[in-house]
Amino acid sequence: MSTCLHVQDPSKSAMSSPLDFAVLKYKNQKLSEQLEVHKFEFRALESRFNDLKEKQRTHNETLVLVKSCWERLVADLELVSVCKSESSHSSYGTGHNNVRKDGICRTLGRGFLNRLLEAGATESSGYSRSCHLGNDVPPEQSSTVNVLEKIFLPLSDLWHVNNEFVSAALTKLPENEHSRHLHSATSDVLSKLNKVIQAVDNLHLKHRQLAGDYQKQRDSNAWNKAEQKCLKEELTRAVAKLEETKHKLAALKVQGDNKQGTPILVPTLGNKNATAEKVRDKQRELQDLEATHKELMELSSKRLEEIRRLHKERIETLNKLATFQNILTDFKSIRSSKAFQLVNDQLQKSQAELDDHKTLLEKLQVDMDSFVWQERQFNQKVDLAEIPQKVSAYYVSRIADLEKDVQKLCNEKNMLVLKFEDASREPGRNQVISKFRALVSSLPTEMGAIQTELSKHKDASLQLHSLRAEVHSLSGILNRKEQEIEEISCRSAHAGSDISQLQYLVRDLRENTQELKLFMELYKHESTDSRQLMESRDRELYEWAQVHVLKCSLDESKLEQRVIAANEAEAMSQQRLATTEAEITELRQKLETSRRYLVRLSDILKSKHEECEAYVVEIESIGHAYEDIMSQNQQLLQQIIERDDHNTKLFLEGVKAKQSHDALHMEVFCLQRNLQHASTLMDLYKQKIFRLEDQLRVWSERVRRLSEDAMQQSISLANSQRKLAGMRGEAPKLRHSMDELQAKVGSNRLEVAELLIELEKERLFIQTFPFLLSN
Repeated sequence: MSTCLHVQDPSKSAMSSPLDFAVLKYKNQKLSEQLEVHKFEFRALESRFNDLKEKQRTHNETLVLVKSCWERLVADLELVSVCKSESSHSSYGTGHNNVRKDGICRTLGRGFLNRLLEAGATESSGYSRSCHLGNDVPPEQSSTVNVLEKIFLPLSDLWHVNNEFVSAALTKLPENEHSRHLHSATSDVLSKLNKVIQAVDNLHLKHRQLAGDYQKQRDSNAWNKAEQKCLKEELTRAVAKLEETKHKLAALKVQGDNKQGTPILVPTLGNKNATAEKVRDKQRELQDLEATHKELMELSSKRLEEIRRLHKERIETLNKLATFQNILTDFKSIRSSKAFQLVNDQLQKSQAELDDHKTLLEKLQVDMDSFVWQERQFNQKVDLAEIPQKVSAYYVSRIADLEKDVQKLCNEKNMLVLKFEDASREPGRNQVISKFRALVSSLPTEMGAIQTELSKHKDASLQLHSLRAEVHSLSGILNRKEQEIEEISCRSAHAGSDISQLQYLVRDLRENTQELKLFMELYKHESTDSRQLMESRDRELYEWAQVHVLKCSLDESKLEQRVIAANEAEAMSQQRLATTEAEITELRQKLETSRRYLVRLSDILKSKHEECEAYVVEIESIGHAYEDIMSQNQQLLQQIIERDDHNTKLFLEGVKAKQSHDALHMEVFCLQRNLQHASTLMDLYKQKIFRLEDQLRVWSERVRRLSEDAMQQSISLANSQRKLAGMRGEAPKLRHSMDELQAKVGSNRLEVAELLIELEKERLFIQTFPFLLSN
């Protein structure tokens, strides 16, 4: 019996060993088939992913190109706005800047700019809606609005100033050929301005159409990006499943190798009781196996249902992938489509029209500058023309007085001639008459010398008044230049603050990039999978890092462009500051030279006054000599006086009455002239007071507007800081939630893998032991 048992046990052990080998071989075949299927699916998904990546790359290139064109356009508009603001500041210094009193021009410009940017050509659809719902304005849109305001508001201001200048000039100027020529020139300029406004309106309509097309394209791009992200997630899931199956296959291969290498134990000893107990144990084991088989059959049916459901879901996902692949058309076909070409042609046409309008604006700016310069020259000429008129009026009155004095002297001379003729009739007076004739003949020469000196004094006084007018005008120009320098320094200070803010933003972005790099390194070090899984994860992390780097580079490029624009504006302001300082130094030198020339002329005038005093002293000495001669001749003329006493008394009384009458008439005339002079001075002072009041009103209005703009900017800055603080507070929460989701996904994947392993084991058990099912 023992020998029989010894023969029976090796046969059973020999039967069990080929069964285990067959099971392992079957498992290996199934796993290899599954591995091939997964490899095929992985290759298909990888090819799709590469296609989508290529499409995304081309799409990103076009987006970068469009964005660079848009930023170049905004930079050109900023340069035009800077030129406009400089020209408007230079034109404001003339004293005729009382234009924006009712605020109509500002409201019209703001409405036009809002209509220009209402289609959302600078932001995406979701972001633009949020911006329109809130009160805050996005920074790019606010920058474009400010640029366009800087362009159009100085144009409107200059237009109103031009209208006021034209009306004032047409009212002041007389009707002649020059005034008609000016009127025709102003009408031509107004017609050109109307044409430019119509062209700008047409450009605005075209811009709105292009903005709508661009918004549609941007929405489709956002939708495609979302779908691409979903596809990437599905691809990562498929890759993870493939890696899990690879690990399972490797583990099963190791288990099969271990089972093949284990020795088979063959029992050789035993007795009848042991065999009976073994038979009973085997029967019990068979019953237990049947019960477990039933349980396993139930479990396998459940698992089969789950597998069918998962297979259906897989088919659905594949169908979705196919639909997504059909939806994501090739960008080359889109680029070669008629709509894209039409949009590109329209963009080029709008660029050409914008260049034409820039040239027109530059020409109009040159015309406006020349017109403003002519207006300044005209005002200066009017102011300078008033001074010689006053001086000439004064000297005319003075000449009239001197002519009257000369007339009096001529009358006295005639009277003396008559007296000498009467006296010459008497004997013994020939010598006296000859002396008197010599004196009378010398009087015209002396009067001529006095008149020449008076003419010289007139010329010197005219030169003195003209130099004073030039000094006054140069001092006004110097004050204006100093005000412009102060404004430019304020602008440079604001630009420096903006540059510092942009530098802080750049530092924050660099810190964020460093943090992202650290996270990437941590993810690389924490990975403990096989080499292929590591490579796939490294690729995924590298792609995400490239995406983040591209985003950061885009943000940094925007910031760098803003910093470059601010630096260029600061450089331009510094250049203008240097030019104005050079002009101020030149004006100061001119002022010093004019002062020196004025001192020289004052010295010449003093010398002339001294010469006049010397001439007066000589005339007085001649008068004294004449009186001495007269005293000597009194004795000789005593007889004549005694004879003609009555006649001379009557004649002298008449002469005295006439002289008193003439003196009174001259005093009345002088008083009237002084009154007229005082009235003209009062009118001039009143006009100057009115001008100063108008300038004060305009400057107060500008100060109020600047304060309002500063308040608005401070409010917008506070709102942006609040938003930034909120975003920084939400960032760690989002990171924590993302980590939790990743942990949950990993646990779910492990559970699914365990269930699949159990299902495969049950399926293999059923295929290897079909006789248990039949029992």
